[in-house]
Amino acid sequence: MNSVLNLVLSHQPPAAVAKMLGYWSECVAEESILLAYGGSKEEFDSIPHQQKVFIDDPGLRTSDHQREFQSYTAVFQAGAKFLQTRPEFRYVHFAEFDHLPLARDLNERQIERLGTEGADVLGFHLHRVDGTSNPHFLYHVAHDDFASHWFQISHRPEPEVVLSMFGTGSFWTREAFCAVAATEEPFPIYLELYLPTLAHHLGFRVRDFTEQNRFVRITKDETESIEQARAEGAWTLHPVKKLWTD
Repeated sequence: MNSVLNLVLSHQPPAAVAKMLGYWSECVAEESILLAYGGSKEEFDSIPHQQKVFIDDPGLRTSDHQREFQSYTAVFQAGAKFLQTRPEFRYVHFAEFDHLPLARDLNERQIERLGTEGADVLGFHLHRVDGTSNPHFLYHVAHDDFASHWFQISHRPEPEVVLSMFGTGSFWTREAFCAVAATEEPFPIYLELYLPTLAHHLGFRVRDFTEQNRFVRITKDETESIEQARAEGAWTLHPVKKLWTD
């Protein structure tokens, strides 16, 4: 039994979702995939994948994700609810639909890296941003409630710490994932700051994917680079969108 729940977020049409799930099943066990769907309810109902949850949350369904403070809290809450009756899953791999798995033993590598780092959470392009000119941090810190919130909940000696990581994919221990899911957002906070910062202040160890960062970008579509990336040692690749629509 796979000990990793692969929580995959998509809003694509059912045909594209079917292609995506078929590809994912080459890298992880099909029964370990939970589809979190942010498209229409009608399309959700027509997707035959058994393990699926419909995410009807305006915090997810933003247009300008950064300025509207897109949230994945509802997605994480749906994943945590699914886990309640499935104790076999000890880890959670979260990925957006265009964050492609490449390694056939992906989950095993993720578990090993988590242990090597002594971490509870692994993220891409993780860095500390408080006191910097990071635009997401500056946009939030202008509001007094943002800084004071971490002081109120932090288990850390430095409650001013704010972390940032890409939101496209991350790997969690079950305990860290469920603790973050169980925490209600006090007000809208952009997910790329909220998720790692909350995990950190709840006492969990958040670490970077280091050498894998170069395969996770926000620029051009990487569909044509799949085999090259795999040959260069990529575990995953982002963004890959055309694979599901061509």
